[in-house]
Amino acid sequence: MTPSHSSRKTGFSWAAVIVILMTMAAHDITFDYWKDPHKIIFWDVLNYYAYLPAIYVHNDISLGFLDENPSLRKEQFWPHDTPTGRHVIKTTMGLAFLYAPFFWVAHPAAQMLGYPADGFSGPYRFILMFSALFYLAAGLLCLKKVLERYFSDPVVALALVSVTLGTNLLHYSTYEATMPHSYSFSLFSMWLYLCLKWHDRPDSASSIGLGLLSGLISLIRPTNALVGILFVLWGVTDLRSLKERALLLIKNWPLLTVIVMTAIAVWIPQMLYWKFTAGTFWFYSYGNERFFFDRPHIIQGLFGFRKGWLLYTPMMALALAGIGLLYKHLREWFYPILIFTVLNVYVILSWWSWWYGGGFGLRPVIESYSILSIPLAVLFAVALKKRTAVKAVVLTTAFIVLALNIFQTHQYRLHLIHWDGMTARAYWAVLLRLEKPDNFQELIERPDYDSARLGLKEVKGKAQSEVH
Repeated sequence: MTPSHSSRKTGFSWAAVIVILMTMAAHDITFDYWKDPHKIIFWDVLNYYAYLPAIYVHNDISLGFLDENPSLRKEQFWPHDTPTGRHVIKTTMGLAFLYAPFFWVAHPAAQMLGYPADGFSGPYRFILMFSALFYLAAGLLCLKKVLERYFSDPVVALALVSVTLGTNLLHYSTYEATMPHSYSFSLFSMWLYLCLKWHDRPDSASSIGLGLLSGLISLIRPTNALVGILFVLWGVTDLRSLKERALLLIKNWPLLTVIVMTAIAVWIPQMLYWKFTAGTFWFYSYGNERFFFDRPHIIQGLFGFRKGWLLYTPMMALALAGIGLLYKHLREWFYPILIFTVLNVYVILSWWSWWYGGGFGLRPVIESYSILSIPLAVLFAVALKKRTAVKAVVLTTAFIVLALNIFQTHQYRLHLIHWDGMTARAYWAVLLRLEKPDNFQELIERPDYDSARLGLKEVKGKAQSEVH
């Protein structure tokens, strides 16, 4: 694939970025989610966010104030207890770092505007809602620069629109924007940009940037450290290039040390927190939740009706198809993306709750969409150079699955797509419908969480009341 530096710029990619951001912003403004105390800072976000109100509102990172006011434990904080008898926040603090600048604006604003300065009132929810949009904008600009290295402006525009409006990233950039996925997608995009910059010309600045981003990426979700595969294998096309890559990394060992030490520095506050609350620098706060690497749910995770990635996000089937085209058209990315994708899917679907609780589609793969935008763009680029029939088939398919994603996103918000209990019968009963069938509750089957935690074969659950 010939880089597009010399190609005439049409402005399509800039238009795509603007349309995407305007779509997300219009959604946030129109639906006023920030006014609802049960949205924005809710469910898992309570854990990711907990560090900020604990420090700045209660002045007690140990969460000792929960003993005096137990109601807060259910309404605003979901801690676990440690062997030392203290409370510990379940999730790591990476996302709190990204929330923090916006919290620092909302905290005095709440006081000035007469809202409760408790970390959870309207101003906090409002500004956190737009924090996701801010990081998404930064991520899209970096991803745009990455794609422009290889593709024409129309192809870049197609890829950007497809991975945002055509996947469950749309849902997790709007309705559940404060969940970690949109933030991690943006961090991955920034990381890709600096990765290429480092390989073009290794220097201290890009090394520090990669270290900071690597630390944040892994501090939000430790398994996302798999992104390092791309750094090591980028440009490797055969054994000879693998040896050259190894020599390059050895030659630049001081800069690699900078990357590693900077990433570790990002983790130091987390390790100090664990030492303070649990008595050890490394503490596993997920209790009996674990991976079962000998029992990954690959088929169910990719194609199953409960949360099948390619069923609810079929745009990514096109991206996966594009990986095969990388070998011929952009080989420097073929092995890194192939190996990363295989390992990433394997690790994600080895988690005890392979469906990852409530959500739209398989949400832990969203961060990787920045990476998969490259093979998706290759597919579009190759198709646009083919005869009219091939071009029409690919573009029509992309448009159909994009429209389907938008429609299914709306269905999910209407609870026509259940957050964890979809079955084949339920899926076909609501397909392309906006009204819930009377027997919908009889069609869903809730997962058996207790058996899954033990790694046992799933026992089909019974339909439960509509509470989410």
